[in-house]
Amino acid sequence: MALLFVIYIILQLTKPDPTDWAVTLSKSDKMPFGSYILYDQLQNLYPSASLNSYREPLYNSLPEEDRGTSAYFIIAPEVAMEEMDIERLLRFAEKGNYVFISGYGISDKLLDTLGLKTAAVFDVGPLDSNAVRLSNPTLKDTQLYTIDKLSVGQYFSEVNNRDSTTVLGVNNRNHPDFVKVTVGDGAFFVHAAPLCFTNYFLLYKNNKDYTEKVLSYIPKHVTNVFWDEYYKLGRGGASTPLRFFLNNTWLRYALWLSIIALLLFVLFNMKRKQRIIPVIAPLRNTTLDFVKTVSGVYFNQKDNAGIAHKKIVYWLEFVRQHFYLSTQQLDNEFIQALEKKSGVNETLIRQIVQYAENIQEITVNDALLREISDAIDTFYKQAS
Repeated sequence: MALLFVIYIILQLTKPDPTDWAVTLSKSDKMPFGSYILYDQLQNLYPSASLNSYREPLYNSLPEEDRGTSAYFIIAPEVAMEEMDIERLLRFAEKGNYVFISGYGISDKLLDTLGLKTAAVFDVGPLDSNAVRLSNPTLKDTQLYTIDKLSVGQYFSEVNNRDSTTVLGVNNRNHPDFVKVTVGDGAFFVHAAPLCFTNYFLLYKNNKDYTEKVLSYIPKHVTNVFWDEYYKLGRGGASTPLRFFLNNTWLRYALWLSIIALLLFVLFNMKRKQRIIPVIAPLRNTTLDFVKTVSGVYFNQKDNAGIAHKKIVYWLEFVRQHFYLSTQQLDNEFIQALEKKSGVNETLIRQIVQYAENIQEITVNDALLREISDAIDTFYKQAS
């Protein structure tokens, strides 16, 4: 099973790619219905001409100035032109230039201007609907050129401007499929079977003779050959809003240089500049507010005994913290020890101790509270 699996993988990797029969008619496609061979041979067909390829609308690609006799080739599945492009193409032909158009879906506006109308037929049988031949008697070509791939054949069902239109080719039903329409000093060559210019058609039997004879209607002395890729592939180049900059070499360099400079500016500023440090306001000392609030509570309630008791409790804590004396027994030994360590008069100490011992039993009026407070405050001042 493993061996069979490996063999299957190898066969899948080495098998040739399937043939793509999509009708692209693009100059770069070597698939059957691309136009690589025709584009490659244009220089041989018109040796004195400069070959130019465009992926821009006709209005932008066709030069306004006179460059000598030129030929413009549009071979595409769909040729959907805008009115401005048609007017530009007519002015181009009127100056003595040639326009060669071949496609299945040619713009109705252009066909009406040239006095043409198209129709399609689907043949089933030994002759393909793309079987074609040239009808010009001077060529003495009665051969029917065919393709063995069944396809829809298109032809011109109406040719209205007989004075200016010449039928140059027909299909196997004797319907015109290749005409010349004279416009001013130039002409339009319109072909209804674009597959006649594909790689497959040119390589099939001697069909290349047909294509050569069709293109021979355009004089070999043309000085410019313009090949259109816009109607096959769309606009070339960048499709972004910055297309104007990207399509110009120097503007593109300037754009990239500006972007790089902006990035460098941002990176260097990130290193050089410190982030803003928020200002943190220092914590406000609310001790005084707390004291005022607590004292206000006691004062409003007229709790003199509670205030006196708190003052004595804080005094005892002060003695313990600063003089390292035990306050469990407030006797003579305590008084003498506190006198020696604090340097406060013994009489004042005895007075405060007496207040501390009797605070729970006496009534503390405003005068007595003031005496207790003054005695303790005096002790603090002398002890410090």
